[in-house]
Amino acid sequence: MSAVGGLLTRIDDALEGCEIASASALALADLGPQAPLALVVGVRGGPNRLLLPCDGRLVAQPLTELCDPFGLARAIAAADLDGDGIEEIWIANGDPARPEAARADRLFDPSPGGFRDRLAEAPLGAGPGAPSSTALLALDRSGSGLHGFLLAAPGRPIRLIESGEAGEPVDRAAEAGLDELIEARVIAQGPAPGSGLELFAGAGTGPSAWFAPAGPARFADRAETLGLLVPDLGAVDAAFLDADGTGAVGLFCLRRRGAHLLWVRDQAGLLHEVAPPGLARPSPATALLVADLDNDGFEEILIANAAAPNRLLGFRERGWRPLDPGDAMEPASQPTALAAADLDGCGRLELVIARASGRGGGLALYRVEENEHAWIRIAPRSPRGAPARGALVRLWAGGRQQWRIVGGSRGNGEPVAHFGLGACERVERVDIRWPDGSVRRLVDLEARQTITVPHPRAAAAAPGR
Repeated sequence: MSAVGGLLTRIDDALEGCEIASASALALADLGPQAPLALVVGVRGGPNRLLLPCDGRLVAQPLTELCDPFGLARAIAAADLDGDGIEEIWIANGDPARPEAARADRLFDPSPGGFRDRLAEAPLGAGPGAPSSTALLALDRSGSGLHGFLLAAPGRPIRLIESGEAGEPVDRAAEAGLDELIEARVIAQGPAPGSGLELFAGAGTGPSAWFAPAGPARFADRAETLGLLVPDLGAVDAAFLDADGTGAVGLFCLRRRGAHLLWVRDQAGLLHEVAPPGLARPSPATALLVADLDNDGFEEILIANAAAPNRLLGFRERGWRPLDPGDAMEPASQPTALAAADLDGCGRLELVIARASGRGGGLALYRVEENEHAWIRIAPRSPRGAPARGALVRLWAGGRQQWRIVGGSRGNGEPVAHFGLGACERVERVDIRWPDGSVRRLVDLEARQTITVPHPRAAAAAPGR
């Protein structure tokens, strides 16, 4: 049981049969109608694991193809690369401490017989050989539904791997204006002013980058213009979020040294650091999660710390206030990654913590106790029927606006926009903007349901339309 007043309670029985001694990365993937949601767990040195929700439990799948006994599993992302409506899984195996000895990344493509590694089958059509990355992001820059994977690695320019004309993986970072030499430890996406997405590449050492839209399917680094002038950021993790409870877009960045940072724009479009002391307080941070865990209509921020208590903050009384994380405090563990998803279909998000070590092994699952708060989940699909990662969903209910990026800021989250609604049982309006600029509006919706929304082009082509 959690401590008195603690928000999160550990769910021990949900992981029976999923013993993992150590875990290094997490991602949620949609693997098609037979397995619409899968939790992919990266394990340094293997075996990587694939867990499927079943009757309130996570069930490990016996898939030897994912083992990757030599990989480091620094990060994982999922997206539909080839347009078949089913997501592929990219596992980043780079080592920032030893780039010369890093192992190659893996790109696992679901097939009727299991998974095949696309990068082992076909060499890249451009770029400096096999990728070995430490940070990645799923990105649909053209809005076609064909996602790419944006990769960063020490000593190499950023790469964008997309599907070529014959289905082969090719590097199109230069074409997209993204091929800059950034020692990025995290890549995050968020809504750009006006329309489109902007990208943050937070560096461990050296300059960071802030890529803004610069024409169709192109970006340009605007970090200096925006005032992002931290020369040696020491970034650990980052996420775009509602900075002040009114829908204002901010970027929160964890650092391995110095205060954590929260940037928001002023009326002139320049970035300003506004983190209150409770949020900025330095800590041995390793991972970040932003999600509405208790469905009250306001997001929480969980900061995972190495061998120190994890910190939970919530937007309360018009500011970010410390909350008691309960069992998820984990004061002595070594957390490596965080994820949140509705794994049992109850309308509440479960929190997953991956750990290099800790009581009970490398994986822990937590949940907020049942409450009366309402919720709604919006699942936009791409023109090809896969999750529309990168779509922006805005919601109006109870006199407030909320927004979410499908797949989260790093594209490795649950491919659904989850909104807590507090006491609101109806939603006035939902606006969905796909990466290609298509927009659809839903009005007067009942709470406590998941709504799958096809892309407007796919809906227009459906029989009977």
